[in-house]
Amino acid sequence: MDVKIICKDDNYYFRFGISELINEAFLFSANVGFLTGFDSENLAKADIVIISVSLWRLYLCQPAYQYRKSGSVLLVFTEQPDKIIAEHMPVCYQSLTVISWNENVTNIKNKIIKAWLKAHDDPMRDYHPSDCKRCCFSRISLVQLQVMSFLKKGNNVQHTAQFLGLSVKTVYAHKYNVMKKYNIKGDYEFHAFLNTVSLIELYKGVIEDA
Repeated sequence: MDVKIICKDDNYYFRFGISELINEAFLFSANVGFLTGFDSENLAKADIVIISVSLWRLYLCQPAYQYRKSGSVLLVFTEQPDKIIAEHMPVCYQSLTVISWNENVTNIKNKIIKAWLKAHDDPMRDYHPSDCKRCCFSRISLVQLQVMSFLKKGNNVQHTAQFLGLSVKTVYAHKYNVMKKYNIKGDYEFHAFLNTVSLIELYKGVIEDA
């Protein structure tokens, strides 16, 4: 059985470990291969999608996920598994399986098996492109993009309001709504968020259609 994987982590040892786990999970009958490039074309081929990113990135719109293979398994590795509640995330992530970096090999293997069986038992329960229409985590508005752009450049709320012709209250509201959308807590996380993300990612989505 061929198992195609698309993975954000390029670490050789991590990928080798995942290959071994999948082989053990499927009783050494799997021919594991990693696809090159995290894009819509490979997402359409991948049986397993592995993600290792900052938590707030899980709240960003992912347009290319519309092309995910039916019955594919979505795994996310994180140091803060308790903070990930799938039901509160964008629809494309609601079928994900959360794995802690601290979990033992047996637990990880069992989670992969369970996720695989669930995905193939009833693929219709998985994510579908039409689900995006009801998703509340779509791209931010143009005004929010403008506000984030000014704040990202180091302007404070008062200067941002003056430049954009908005009230200070409105700018605070846009900032709050963006923080709420991406589950960002406090100004420290917010500034880390602005320093890390590109504004085009916020407006167009992290992974664009190929």
